[in-house]
Amino acid sequence: MDKNKKDQIKINDLLFFDNLALVYLVQETPLTLLAKAIMVIDTKIANSIFTILTEKQKEILSVATLFEKKPSDLEKEQIIKSLILIAQNLYEKGLIYKKGLYFYGKQKQ
Repeated sequence: MDKNKKDQIKINDLLFFDNLALVYLVQETPLTLLAKAIMVIDTKIANSIFTILTEKQKEILSVATLFEKKPSDLEKEQIIKSLILIAQNLYEKGLIYKKGLYFYGKQKQ
């Protein structure tokens, strides 16, 4: 499939990411952005992300969110766009693929 014709990922699509796809997203997202994203994204998405984290990652992320100030509406929009951009990049690289409504992480060779 031509990369230009691939679906554009939206923030609600993260609800349909399997655990491996979420792992890739977390690995590619800088900690400060992930901490800010947790503060502004849908709680169902945030909870999905937390389920794939190790205890150490949860602890680090929880501490990081304590140091983040409440983002403005413009900052919220930028945070979400950044997270979507990272997810889209993973999708275009082929690390995440879509089947029906769902997105699955592809095992690295």
